[in-house]
Amino acid sequence: MKRRTESISFDRRNRGVSMLYVVMIMAVMFMFASLAVDLGRVQVAKTELRRTADAAARYAAKSIPSGVSIVQANAKDVANDNTVDGQIVTLTNSDIEFGNWTASNKTFAVLSGTARSGANAIRITAARTTAKNNPIPLTFAKILGRSTFDVSAQCTAMYVAPVNVSLNVPATSCPWLAGAASGTVANLGNPHNNPDYAPAACPKLMSGVPLTAGTSLQFNSINGGAGNDPAMDSFTPDGNPNDVQPNFGGAENGLSNMICPLNSVVGVFLDDNVPATQGTPPATLDFSTSTTRDFSTLQPQLRQVFFIGDGLRNDGVTKQNFVVPNGATRLFIGSMDGWEWNNNYGSFTTTVVRPEQIQTVK
Repeated sequence: MKRRTESISFDRRNRGVSMLYVVMIMAVMFMFASLAVDLGRVQVAKTELRRTADAAARYAAKSIPSGVSIVQANAKDVANDNTVDGQIVTLTNSDIEFGNWTASNKTFAVLSGTARSGANAIRITAARTTAKNNPIPLTFAKILGRSTFDVSAQCTAMYVAPVNVSLNVPATSCPWLAGAASGTVANLGNPHNNPDYAPAACPKLMSGVPLTAGTSLQFNSINGGAGNDPAMDSFTPDGNPNDVQPNFGGAENGLSNMICPLNSVVGVFLDDNVPATQGTPPATLDFSTSTTRDFSTLQPQLRQVFFIGDGLRNDGVTKQNFVVPNGATRLFIGSMDGWEWNNNYGSFTTTVVRPEQIQTVK
């Protein structure tokens, strides 16, 4: 009997330990369920909030020229069009900050009062928090003592105002003298033994258009005409499609060669350095056919001469985009010829446009 009593006592102890294990395992299972369901729910909510903040900031920034009240109203309207965890997002004025974004050091200086009218950027904070009485509710985590979770997202968008600057470009403007030192010669040894010299034959510097890498420029209302001799025909900004040539001097003075119609409008981006001091020029761009000139977007490199023409695609309506390369600080506009720019005649009036832009900066 003694042995049987000990056995029964031992079995009861085993059952007690087993029940403890079961409780512990169930607690762990609840923890994993919380991670799988509750944390998943929180991550989805964060994504939805981030999307809402981005949309509200961009739309609000676009409204900066319209005034403070319009910016606030538009930000709220966009937020109300979005839901986070099934609940409409509501912004207050304190969630909509006006400020000036400085790209060089990536800082946002908050403005208040009447100074807000001079802002160039908007920062939106979208949140579902306890302080707003709308945190994300948790399901399984309640068992572990956590019933809600705070989430928030922030986005800063900058408004870049449009710029329109016009420039007169004589047909004597040789692009291969862009940024050249005085006395620099181009197309030396040409068939007429009549080269061009800086600064007389330099292309024209487009000033007044801030250049930001990755942004696009467009060309509007390019008017006028150019020819190689007063006794010869004059051509529109697209040039003479029946006379397509490279530069006689090839890639010279640190600038790439290019092939395109004579008497057309052309350009080149430079940094602050003299091109001839910067080593091997970039590759030659070929615009010898109507198809190669019918691009939607062109991304020239620094020191790479490119075709502009009338700035429109072949349909005569759609504007072409020219992307500013990294490091560009100057844009020169000239006219295309094979050699001997100095006896050309005519000119073009060229308008460079930097369209309105909305940039998500942070």
